[in-house]
Amino acid sequence: MARMRNEAAKVEARLRAEVELERNRLSESFAQAPAAMALLTGPDHRFVFANAAYLKMAGRNLDQVLGKTVREVLPELRAQGFFELLDRVHQTGDPFVTCAREVRVNRDGKEATIYVDFTYHPMRNLAGTVEGILFQGVDVTEEVLARTQLEARVQERTSELQHTQDILRALNHRLLEAQDEERRRLALDLHDSAGQWLAALKWKMAPLQEDIAPLSTELAARVSECLTLLNELSKELRTLSHLLHPPMLDEAGLSPALRSYVEGFAERSGLTVDLELELEVPRLPREIETAIFRIVQESLTNIHRHSRSHTAMVRIGHDSEHVRVEIRDHGQGIANFISLDVTPLKMGVGLRGMRERVQQLDGNFELQSGRGGTIVTATLPMRLSAVPINAMSA
Repeated sequence: MARMRNEAAKVEARLRAEVELERNRLSESFAQAPAAMALLTGPDHRFVFANAAYLKMAGRNLDQVLGKTVREVLPELRAQGFFELLDRVHQTGDPFVTCAREVRVNRDGKEATIYVDFTYHPMRNLAGTVEGILFQGVDVTEEVLARTQLEARVQERTSELQHTQDILRALNHRLLEAQDEERRRLALDLHDSAGQWLAALKWKMAPLQEDIAPLSTELAARVSECLTLLNELSKELRTLSHLLHPPMLDEAGLSPALRSYVEGFAERSGLTVDLELELEVPRLPREIETAIFRIVQESLTNIHRHSRSHTAMVRIGHDSEHVRVEIRDHGQGIANFISLDVTPLKMGVGLRGMRERVQQLDGNFELQSGRGGTIVTATLPMRLSAVPINAMSA
């Protein structure tokens, strides 16, 4: 029995030595680990181990830490929720993991804000009871600050681009307004000034035909041809004036102006156009009526020139908030078209102008095109929401 006790004592001593060796190796590994590590024991979370990385992160030395509780060592954490997290891990046994958590610590009497990826891992005894918590953390302050600075630069650049876009949109809005006003002016000049000159010329030549007829049949025939040409020129002049800007649009509103335009366009182009007004469109702000008229005008012109379609449909409807315009044909479609934003085909000036007009009025513009034809859809507000931003002065 004495021999067995001696052998058991030797085995126990050897096992204790091995355990102590492994403990020292583990402690040395923890001490040299690049990550911050600390071991807390008991419900009051008392330090029994802290490596150099943890001491550097906390701004303390080993004498200030060992044997003391977290609340004693790091009182600045009191209002940051960490004590409550430690208590919960110790009570529930559930680990806690977080990334880039903001921590305010006092280092050499100065407050510093750092960001840490860390875990609180419960340590259990043989009975399974939580007797301590292992802290493992990595200081990621540099990465967080670099990411924050990058995000700030991206935001700044985005703001600059947005401001530039606002300036361009305001400039384009002014150009569209100037274009519309110039159309109105030219239409008025053609209708009034040039039209009056042609009327006066016809008035002068009509008696001339009567005076020349008894003297020369040939000269009278030539004067008659000139009067016929004057009538055709006057008709073309009125048509051109109406195409630039129909007076009916300002005087009577969108519905009568569209009916007159579609009828004349069908007669001139030979295209069969079906105009559907679901409800009589009320008077709208001038900018909206002009935009709708230009969209219909540009779309029908494109159908006539490019689609090889013999028919077109124009449908306009509205509710209490929006007016919806749809122009459809059954032609060959736009080659290689995918969408307005994803397409190998460069958009023409007409399409860009239509979309820009609609966007300036806080509306929505869509274009669909394929082998079955092309559909242009524009939805605009019934009322102007605000005066366009005068970004040109910024």
